[in-house]
Amino acid sequence: MSESDLQRVEMLFQTAADLPAAERGTFLTNACGGDVGLLAHVEALLGRLDDDALTLPPLPPLPEAAASPITEGPGTIIGRYKLLQVIGEGGFGVVYMAEQQEPVVRRVALKIIKLGMDTREVVARFEAERQALALMDHPNIARVLDGGATASGRPYFVMELVRGVAITDYCDQNDLGPHERLELFERVCHAVQHAHQKGVIHRDLKPSNVLVTMHDDHPIPKVIDFGVAKAMHTRLTEKTLFTQFQQFIGTPAYMSPEQAQMSALDVDTRTDIYALGVLLYELLTGSTPFDSKSLLDAGLVEVQRIIREDHPPRPSLRISTTGDAAVARQRGMDVHGLSRRLRGDLDWIVMKAMEKERGRRYATASALADDIRRHLHDEPVTAGPPGTAYRVRKFLARNRAAVVMVGVVLLALVGAVIGIGLGKIEADRNARLAHTKADHALEALDFLVSTLSLANPEVSLSPNVTVQTLLDDTSGRVATAFAEQPWAEARVRSAIGRAYAALGQHDRAEPHLRRTVELVDTLRAQADPLEDNAGFDAGDHYATLWALTNVAFNLDRTDAFAVAMRAREVGLDHVASAYPAVAEALRAFIRAVEAGTWSQAPRAMVGVPPLFDRAAKLADATLPHGDERWPIVADTFLVAGYEVWYTPHEPMSEHFFEEALAIQQRELKPDHPDIATTVGLLVGVLNKLGRSVEAERLIRGSLE
Repeated sequence: MSESDLQRVEMLFQTAADLPAAERGTFLTNACGGDVGLLAHVEALLGRLDDDALTLPPLPPLPEAAASPITEGPGTIIGRYKLLQVIGEGGFGVVYMAEQQEPVVRRVALKIIKLGMDTREVVARFEAERQALALMDHPNIARVLDGGATASGRPYFVMELVRGVAITDYCDQNDLGPHERLELFERVCHAVQHAHQKGVIHRDLKPSNVLVTMHDDHPIPKVIDFGVAKAMHTRLTEKTLFTQFQQFIGTPAYMSPEQAQMSALDVDTRTDIYALGVLLYELLTGSTPFDSKSLLDAGLVEVQRIIREDHPPRPSLRISTTGDAAVARQRGMDVHGLSRRLRGDLDWIVMKAMEKERGRRYATASALADDIRRHLHDEPVTAGPPGTAYRVRKFLARNRAAVVMVGVVLLALVGAVIGIGLGKIEADRNARLAHTKADHALEALDFLVSTLSLANPEVSLSPNVTVQTLLDDTSGRVATAFAEQPWAEARVRSAIGRAYAALGQHDRAEPHLRRTVELVDTLRAQADPLEDNAGFDAGDHYATLWALTNVAFNLDRTDAFAVAMRAREVGLDHVASAYPAVAEALRAFIRAVEAGTWSQAPRAMVGVPPLFDRAAKLADATLPHGDERWPIVADTFLVAGYEVWYTPHEPMSEHFFEEALAIQQRELKPDHPDIATTVGLLVGVLNKLGRSVEAERLIRGSLE
């Protein structure tokens, strides 16, 4: 019988098995279409069914005693199966590739439980469990096909043969990013939920028991090896928790606290939730929460203590602490980017799944899968904080195109308006504040802000002073140092706050940024046009509010949305002073977005890209060669190129990328990777615009 015939037999059997017994004959007569052989094969399989469930052949009686251990190997016949080769071995069994002889010929996986678990009580438990396992039917579970006992009475399971690799290996070998890994993991959760609904707890979920196989070039995760699973209606005993060699049932690195505690024998489905959390932790970080080797080296009592009492670092902290560049590269990111990607939702999801108290974990595997889906769709997750700021942040993420377009245009235009007079402002400020303490502090902190925009805390201002040291030292002395200079205090605090924010230290940034806003509001209310404002203009005000917006969202402050709205209005008012048409276009765009009338939004922005280009050029023109802030301008052009790609303004993306490339070529060495990246973007745009010859010429030129 061919492989396609076997698949047809299997499909008809599964369909007929779900029908009442009285309806099967009519269904098969019509489905088989006169194929007597096909009908006979399906009826033979159905003959093993009773009215409700698949009843596997009863186990043969146990021999009174085995004269000697019976060993199996390739060529051994066990029931209807011929062993071909060993394909896996664990602490409790050996897995063979085997060939089923009848009623159909096919390759299967056969796992034989090792000696040491072959007592009558254990065999009886396996008999009950395999009946439940046979009922499972899910595309992401390797089906249990059969079961029995060897001549020595040792149980075996026969499963669908899955030709695949461990899910962690598959993801690493294919350099899958977090998004793709989460999509695979979500399907694993649904498979585990199916098993739970059938009354089966896996108890040994780990990468080697979740294989990924390919079907039509698509990865399909398969949960395998329910050989040590537990039926939910069966209570464990001390004997079934440990073998005679005091080995856990399960793998220590993936074991829940209740599994590790000998007195807690009533494990339930939440044990698998914990293991899923560990698996997700490993998929995201490349390591298990507790080091596997350390657990193996520890004694039984210490292993139990670690699993029950120790708290592993959250995934984002594990990445930032280890600084493993290879792990980050396998996920298509650098260490800093991966840590940021995991921070928030994924930290919360993983740590909730791995709660020590099972009552605090996800109640079901489907609830865990739902949170993964919410995260992938930028919706609030149940594991996250319920605050308004968090939910608003998710709204912004779901509407990224609108938010980024408004935010980037505002940033560029505000910078450009200031940039026109930047040289004069700097000269006037230096003349006013020369030889004062404020002058030195402002210069140093301006340097800090430009440097820290690259988020590098190790940059040194002098051989003995680091950025972190200067920030911490200056932070505590600002109030007294500028007691009589409120505008200077505002500027210094703004610089310190933005510097801390650039380092991700939002809790330290917040008081400085809020004090800056408070000072500026008070000083502007006094409306003294002759007062020296230490160069703190509308652009600085907007930059401070923008930084405070990000800090407030990250700290889940209740006023985060209000701060964001104020930052937007300050920016729009400032843009309106120089570009009233652009400000009005932006306001119309915002109104369309907020009203949900997306069809009107693009029309509202028709005039923005050309003015955006003009603004960014003005900002670039104000910065001399070698200025530390040039990456901000280059990145502004790059973001603009991204945002107009696949829009009616798509041809302008070529122009924006060219502008970014010109700045990079002016400031960087020819072989710098950023230049290669921008060249790649330009090539992509040219190809999409049908100018492949120019694209090829650009590539050749970059290689010379």
